[in-house]
Amino acid sequence: MKTLLHYLFLLVGIALITGFITSQNSGDTMSMSKSMALSLSGLLALYTVAMSLVGEGNLNDEREQQHRYIANRAGLIAGTTVLALAIIFQLFITHHIDYWLLTGLITINLTKIVSLIWLNYKK
Repeated sequence: MKTLLHYLFLLVGIALITGFITSQNSGDTMSMSKSMALSLSGLLALYTVAMSLVGEGNLNDEREQQHRYIANRAGLIAGTTVLALAIIFQLFITHHIDYWLLTGLITINLTKIVSLIWLNYKK
């Protein structure tokens, strides 16, 4: 029950942050005050830390371990897909690429490759 409440709290938190950002002048973050932008950045950083710790408790059996693997894989696939689609959108629609998107995509894939190589030869 505690884990479920943690997940629901994180979902409500990101929904509130997203709702607040989209309600501010149609998403125009340039008109946001510096203190508001700083507080939103802090909230997003706190959310990122909390989200990275989801599911990192003790494992009781193989079923829980399998669920964690499936959830991590789904998160990796979703993140990679969103970044790739954003890059494709920028290439064909705006004709300019945001290098943060490329850096994020490269970081995700490079980390996966390096960790697989390291785990393979760790013996």
